Amino acid sequence: MITPTTNPANKRKALLLVGSPRGKASSSYALGGFLLRKLEAGGMAVAEMTVSEALQSTENQHRMHKAVDASDLVIVTFPLYVDQLPAPLIQTLELIAERRKGRFAASPWAGPLVQKLAVIVQCGFPEARQNQPAIDIMRQFAKEAGFEWVGALAMGMGGAVKGKSLEKAGGMVRNVVRALDRAAASLSAGGGVPDEATALMARPLMPRWLYLPAANWSFKRELKKHGAGKQAYDRPYE
Repeated sequence: MITPTTNPANKRKALLLVGSPRGKASSSYALGGFLLRKLEAGGMAVAEMTVSEALQSTENQHRMHKAVDASDLVIVTFPLYVDQLPAPLIQTLELIAERRKGRFAASPWAGPLVQKLAVIVQCGFPEARQNQPAIDIMRQFAKEAGFEWVGALAMGMGGAVKGKSLEKAGGMVRNVVRALDRAAASLSAGGGVPDEATALMARPLMPRWLYLPAANWSFKRELKKHGAGKQAYDRPYE
């Protein structure tokens, strides 16, 4: 459900949409929740909702639409699935875009956009650049749905976080914390995601030689858990 804080009328509002199917147990929520707390500390009223909750019922969809309409800033946080957005997030964005069609879409006569959209995306690949196609998709969504695009924070090696809060994730996330701090300061003041924050977020959490064996071991463990260990090296389309 949407979780709001108290909101005096003079406060700007931020909404966090969590696009991971794992909801609040996800690394995406760990990142987005940290940013949301910083925005609240910076004077914004905040609320959060997972897309899984939003899709549960027509009533929840209505609540999500109301929360989006009332927000000055919408932050979408999600994991990369291959090179795409998770299916529940795509469905949610389609609902938002369809409802806003003709009402909020930008036009030369509509004046400046007042609602802003920012994105946090993380992936299990070592390189943060693997997230770029998903960022491009979100930028296009912002354009078509009538949001002002204010930037993205992209992180690789997301599997190392494993849903832990950043406060408990240790020194490996120090640059992530610095990036979110800088982004929060700018977004709270009505700006966008600074280039410095984007660069900090993209830095590797650890050396590649250390991350890859751990990531491969975790992947093989999941295969074995689901009875597919012998299929790890299958090439059905070769």
